[in-house]
Amino acid sequence: LAMAMAVALLSALCLSPVALSGRGLARRARAPLMHMSSAVRPPGSPPSQKTFFIMGGPGSGKGTQCDLLCSEFGMCHLSAGELLRQEARTSSDIGQIIADIMAEGKIVPSEVTVELLRRAMAVQKGPYLIDGFPRSLSNLEIFEDRIGSCEFMLFLELSEDEMCRRLLSRAETSGRSDDNIETIRKRFQTYEVETMPVVELMERRGLLRRVDADGPPMTVFKSIVGLFENAIPHAGAA
Repeated sequence: LAMAMAVALLSALCLSPVALSGRGLARRARAPLMHMSSAVRPPGSPPSQKTFFIMGGPGSGKGTQCDLLCSEFGMCHLSAGELLRQEARTSSDIGQIIADIMAEGKIVPSEVTVELLRRAMAVQKGPYLIDGFPRSLSNLEIFEDRIGSCEFMLFLELSEDEMCRRLLSRAETSGRSDDNIETIRKRFQTYEVETMPVVELMERRGLLRRVDADGPPMTVFKSIVGLFENAIPHAGAA
């Protein structure tokens, strides 16, 4: 059933269902992830088209730093998770299929997530700051194939104990159902298994920028801002 819904969703998005088949997976496997896709954005692209990933464990402060970076550099902040949730809340056929997949506790195919990002990027001006993505090697592979490469990945480092403390503190006012100790521990486990391999791959490529996130938001931001000043024009420089 989940596969049938995924194929229907890919068809609705005008994507080829072969991407979900063994044949499609085998074809992609022949191109090692260590190498950049042939479809990546060419060197010397305009700064407005540059893409940056920001990653970190749950509670590491990604959203806060995205807000600060967008304010400082005029970046476009995109959240893959929020794009999926927004689409699922609509009355469209695509939204209903996404909602059904999520309701079954299944993972929405990477092709679908990347297509929603591509469409959002097509109607908004960059540079783009993509929050909490890619969450898996599949996410990264499809993004590079369909959209291009990132300039670098910003990784917010924070101990699990401190992330847990922040999330439990947030739970007092957030009203989020996943801000409880049992769910938080499961989120940490999922992050370690699925997302850390992406972080490690980006480090091997020389595209990872680690920043200590254990401190007040503005202190952390001061450690981050220099990384972006060398990559994109300052908002106030024009």
